[in-house]
Amino acid sequence: MSNNGLHLGDVIDSIRRHKTLIVIITLVASVSGAAFYLAGPKKFEGKTEFILRNPLYGDRNNLYNYDTKFIDYFANEDDIDRLILMSEADIVQSKVIRNLDLAHAYGIDVSNRKGEEQLARKFSKSYNITRTEYKDLVLSYTDIDPERAAKVANECVAVLDSVFSDYYKEMRRGMYYSIVDKVHEEDSSINALTDTLTRLRELYGIVDIISPSRNNLMLSSMKESGKPNYGHGVELIQNIESLKDQLVADRAKQTTLVNQYKTGIRIDQMPMIKVVTMAKVPVSPKGIGGMYTVLACAFLGFFFSTMLMAFTDRYFGKPTGS
Repeated sequence: MSNNGLHLGDVIDSIRRHKTLIVIITLVASVSGAAFYLAGPKKFEGKTEFILRNPLYGDRNNLYNYDTKFIDYFANEDDIDRLILMSEADIVQSKVIRNLDLAHAYGIDVSNRKGEEQLARKFSKSYNITRTEYKDLVLSYTDIDPERAAKVANECVAVLDSVFSDYYKEMRRGMYYSIVDKVHEEDSSINALTDTLTRLRELYGIVDIISPSRNNLMLSSMKESGKPNYGHGVELIQNIESLKDQLVADRAKQTTLVNQYKTGIRIDQMPMIKVVTMAKVPVSPKGIGGMYTVLACAFLGFFFSTMLMAFTDRYFGKPTGS
């Protein structure tokens, strides 16, 4: 059975016949690769590595709970997914762009929608965040300016920490202010009941403690005041005093909750991100380097020229001379 395929012997034979042309093409490819590397813009990569803490440790139920041994110090996969999602959102990237004035640095006019989209695309193209098998995250930013590449990478982590932490702290602040409003409402009710009790005691001449919620605690035996409707006054005072005592007890509990929810809601408290390696100004540009670029171009030139000559000889006939 005949085989019309291309064999190794055919390739070697073609190299021998067309070695001059193959060498020329290889040299041209090498020179082109060197020229492209020298003339092309160098891109530098600023890279930082960080770890995400478990957000549950900032929760009030865990802050005031001594048994937290079942809570991992590190964030789980779901929290890491949320962080990556938030890092790619406009709420983070646009803030970094504004903080470092990247529109002016890149010379892009953002006074119109087209300019804003162009700058956002440029930033997203240079920005990258990945996770490793050890549950840490690596954030990198590529730029022609090495100092700016490192600065943007570090700023991204700072903004991401602020935005991600504020997501949880905002909910805790909402709980805190809701309880504070409830305490203010209870204070108003207690003040109103106190004024009512004061008028009733003056009206009926009753100064004894006669609250059912205090188990009818009395400092002395009750005596008739001699004023009319004394018994009716006692009943009124008991009812209102019971309501007031319950409100006072509730306010005490709410005040305790206010103090607990107030813990850890400041910006500088309990950051979510721990930076392991800050981005430093890169020395060498991103990529395989000049020497490897020349070698890669030379190999590609040699490979494609060899294959082209071999296929030409095989399927279009062998020339009479080289």
